[in-house]
Amino acid sequence: MLATALTVIAIVTQDQSALRAAPRDSAARQAVLWQGDNLEIRGEKGDFLQVYDHRRERAGYIKASQVRVQSLKAEAAPELLAVVRFLKEAPGSEALGIGYAAAYLQAVPAGQVDSEVFAALGNMSDRLARRATAGRSGKAGDALAAHLEVAASYGMNLVSYERDGQVQLCSNGEAQGRVLALPAPEIDKALAALSLTRHECVPPTLTPPERFAFDNWRAEVLGRVALATLPAVLKNRLHLRQAGVWASLAYQRARRPETGPSAAGEAATRAIDELAKINPAELMESDANAYSDAAIRVGASRWAGAAAKTDQGRRRPRAAGQRQPAGRDLRASGGRQAQ
Repeated sequence: MLATALTVIAIVTQDQSALRAAPRDSAARQAVLWQGDNLEIRGEKGDFLQVYDHRRERAGYIKASQVRVQSLKAEAAPELLAVVRFLKEAPGSEALGIGYAAAYLQAVPAGQVDSEVFAALGNMSDRLARRATAGRSGKAGDALAAHLEVAASYGMNLVSYERDGQVQLCSNGEAQGRVLALPAPEIDKALAALSLTRHECVPPTLTPPERFAFDNWRAEVLGRVALATLPAVLKNRLHLRQAGVWASLAYQRARRPETGPSAAGEAATRAIDELAKINPAELMESDANAYSDAAIRVGASRWAGAAAKTDQGRRRPRAAGQRQPAGRDLRASGGRQAQ
């Protein structure tokens, strides 16, 4: 956390930076710092800064070349936002970008905060979650774990779910929710909606009623995005996600009689329509797995719609005076065919 009384901080820009007990390279190492860590500056001596690490509650010295001294005054906000814009698309620099975004939110006047910084935070937290789910070993794994701790120190906690013996990490969705709540470009809203509605980030412990409510919420989030002005590639991704969500709703509606006899069929039809809206010419190679997944989900949902229509036909009342075919009249008492 950034100390609110500070007007100048030092942001660590290099991984495995040493916090030393004295302003010498040979001095004992107090702690190992990572990109994105922020420090209170208390003095300067030669090539070193005397600092205090509030997260670890530890004082020491760090080389000035390993940090960036940054003002937190209002006039520094544009400079901080420019750095956030650069880092939000830099893979591997998510922790540093989150640190700069936190510094920007500290510097900018409250009435001037817009959705851009939250869109950047959502983008970086989502990418960090995907990196962490993929997993690394050795030094790369140590750095990744440290970056997760840095992000958590700013409140960007990731949530984890276990599926098939593997841990799936997901963004907590707070930044993406702010993007949808604030006036924002449609591209930012589309990316936020895609992040919030990932199939792999649906909690596996939900009960059937909870899952039904969650999928309805996912459909509502995707429905907020206006597709008309979006790039074709992003439209495809939204159609793929909507197809999967509506396929899930078709499955659940078919098992909930209170939704009505035609509800499952309507959801299945919506899922098929969304899949049919895909533009094959704009389908990226990276979306091939998502397309296959959506096709399987939609294919399964067609049975839900067919089952609902069959049940509706069975329950359809007979017209007045209409008689059952001979030999099919069942006696109420015995349930046997009339002889």
